[in-house]
Amino acid sequence: MAFTDERKPEILNPDVTPRVNSAAWGGPFILGLLTMLLGIVALGAAFFTSMVSAIMFGALLAGAGVMEIISAFRERKSGGPFWLYLLGGILSVVVGLFILVYPAAGLGAMTLLLAGYFFASGLFHAITSVMDRYPRWGWDFFYGAVSIFLGIMVMRQWPISAVWLVGTLVGIGIFFRGVALMAGALTVRRVLRSGGPTSPAHIAR
Repeated sequence: MAFTDERKPEILNPDVTPRVNSAAWGGPFILGLLTMLLGIVALGAAFFTSMVSAIMFGALLAGAGVMEIISAFRERKSGGPFWLYLLGGILSVVVGLFILVYPAAGLGAMTLLLAGYFFASGLFHAITSVMDRYPRWGWDFFYGAVSIFLGIMVMRQWPISAVWLVGTLVGIGIFFRGVALMAGALTVRRVLRSGGPTSPAHIAR
């Protein structure tokens, strides 16, 4: 008995397959392009981006504190660490509300925390790379030196650095996220055109 696949002509339809392939990489490419443009806008308005980031951080911190307080009363019924969750939740709510009411002060505190992180992380990388001398340790030493310099520069320029630091970091992150999406989309396009799993040449085989 012979079996036929009635869907085969639909799969091999030359008008349908290119549309499917274009949708596979075109959507992520456009999304990456828009994300990259958003990153450029965020970099151009670093102070506005910094303020929005501080407000979002305060809102998230307050929301997390409320959830932690709710969890505290649930843990109390089951004999869990009630006071730990309760006091931690109250602290998160208070700090989050403080940042929401005074976003400039919260932004200044976030900038100091980032400066301390850059300095400590750079010092750790520089010291460990010099002590261990593993393969390509020079790159880690270079990263550490740059991080130390950035941390010192941010601390010396504080509170002026609070105006641009957070917004610049957020903008850079958004920009490179868009670049990564575009690169991934172009990789998918190249695979499809070279005979990937959904390409016409592969289906015909």
